[in-house]
Amino acid sequence: MRGGDALVISWFNRRRGGVTDAGAVAVMVAILAPILIGIAAFSVDVARWYVEGIREQKAADAAALAGVTYMPQDFTNAQATAIRIAALNGYTSGVTVAQGPTPSQLQVTIAATVKNAFGVIIGVPTTTVARTSIADYQGPAPMGSPCNTFGNEPPGSTTATGTGPVSVLPSPAVNSACNATPRFWGAVLGPDTNKIQGDQYMTRSCTGTDGCSNGNNTDFDPQGYFYILHVDPSLVGQQIEVQVYDPEYAATSQDCSGIPAFGSNNPNPYVNDALTRYDNAVNNYCSGDLSFNNADPVATSFALRAPTGTQDPKKSTVVNGCTAQFRGQGTSPSVAQLTSTNAGYIPDLAATFHQWFRLCTFTATVTGDYYIQARTNVALPTALTQAGSKRFVACSDPGNTLCTVAPSSAITTQTGDDTSVGGNGDNIYALRAKASNGAKVSIAGYQHMTIDINAGGGSVFNLIRVLPGAAGKAIQYSFYDAADGTSGVSSVVVQPPTDSASAVAFPSGTISGCTASGVFTGSLSGCSVNVSSANNGHVQNVVVPIPSTYTCDYTNVGGCWFRVKVNYTQATDVTTWTAIIIGDPVRIVK
Repeated sequence: MRGGDALVISWFNRRRGGVTDAGAVAVMVAILAPILIGIAAFSVDVARWYVEGIREQKAADAAALAGVTYMPQDFTNAQATAIRIAALNGYTSGVTVAQGPTPSQLQVTIAATVKNAFGVIIGVPTTTVARTSIADYQGPAPMGSPCNTFGNEPPGSTTATGTGPVSVLPSPAVNSACNATPRFWGAVLGPDTNKIQGDQYMTRSCTGTDGCSNGNNTDFDPQGYFYILHVDPSLVGQQIEVQVYDPEYAATSQDCSGIPAFGSNNPNPYVNDALTRYDNAVNNYCSGDLSFNNADPVATSFALRAPTGTQDPKKSTVVNGCTAQFRGQGTSPSVAQLTSTNAGYIPDLAATFHQWFRLCTFTATVTGDYYIQARTNVALPTALTQAGSKRFVACSDPGNTLCTVAPSSAITTQTGDDTSVGGNGDNIYALRAKASNGAKVSIAGYQHMTIDINAGGGSVFNLIRVLPGAAGKAIQYSFYDAADGTSGVSSVVVQPPTDSASAVAFPSGTISGCTASGVFTGSLSGCSVNVSSANNGHVQNVVVPIPSTYTCDYTNVGGCWFRVKVNYTQATDVTTWTAIIIGDPVRIVK
């Protein structure tokens, strides 16, 4: 075959094949076109469902996270908050809110109807798209007390005739676990005090102790300590009075042996029981303050701060009229200072020494956690420091006649330290709150607390409240500077809650699987760790596993409390406890 013929045939074959293929494709397109158009239309609708699902999921997550912080005690507000957040994200209907699988969880489902662009062709004009989110909440876990008091609760003088803030006993205890003598006091030390004296966080300096670098306390927190004042829904709109017992620092020694002897007649308008209240020995009224340098007294500041959505008390705002500062003195009050007929009488010292002082009365506007802040590194107003001044109190409560000097706003605005403020000693006090309608209110420590234990011999203290949602997690508990001066070997034992529901997880009444690190390292039998003089100035850590079967009576403010049994004979000991539940406090679990 000649080359030219081959080219003609090749061209002819290609041309003939092209005509044949094109015809086949045309036939196939004619047959498949409706199907292909339907698939394309369906994919457009699916894409719209997918985008809607993403929007719903984000909105459900946001609603669940916002509302879950009210769980488990206040489902009403949890539900309202979740619905409000869903509305802000564009969903005003189709929102369902319920308790999650555990009491501390909140489940939010958002459903919306999507109009189909092409599904209508095959008889499906709309599609319902729904997404669900479950959030869990584990913080903040209160420490130390389920009661309306934090620390011992000496009675107030009942027949006081003065104009000072003497208070009567608060409403009855919120549950049977509360009593007037839990055998410990609240405590905060001056920033000049050596950390080894027991305050892990409010002392600047240290020697020979854990967390010490070049003489500086690396655990130092310039904002001091916070206490949770929990307000239940029944208290919204009610007045709550917050009080501090013996808020000023006056160096009497821890056992009050430094108080001078009082005669049978002490005409102090703030007390009618001077012989017992001012007794120079340990008694129910003795919250003895200890000086390490009489020339460097401790100035103490207290403030009440409002709830915050951040769950961080350092970011909350002050409640107006609820701040106070107390000038300290490096010696015990004299008989003259506490006797109104004497020329040396100091009325505001007489109204606070071994007495309940009203920090303020406020109206609860929202349910949740208010915070009481205590610190010792804020400068006093000039009126409390000027030469010759006998003033001891600066406060902002408009209903308190002693509040003639304004305290410093730095109590809450000062986020760092004021190194010009000294103070070398420990101030021992108690807190309590009472509601006008007698409803539940409680005061507890937040994350860490310094306390003065004034009893040994097997005393049992509340450690941390753990809700059922923490099942399967663990408690990180540490105690600093335990058992000062203790001879021999003693022990600290972590115990499970006593409410009947917890028996499922702890049938033997003890906790297994605890481990320790620090002074003692290793496994702990019965969650008991030995302590001795080796613990002086050191931190002992204990990890307490929470069984997956754990539950408790969370409806009772006294339920769900893990406890600590202190087995040593030390009569007085300042120590710092820290307890948290390991893991994110607020998180999406589904």
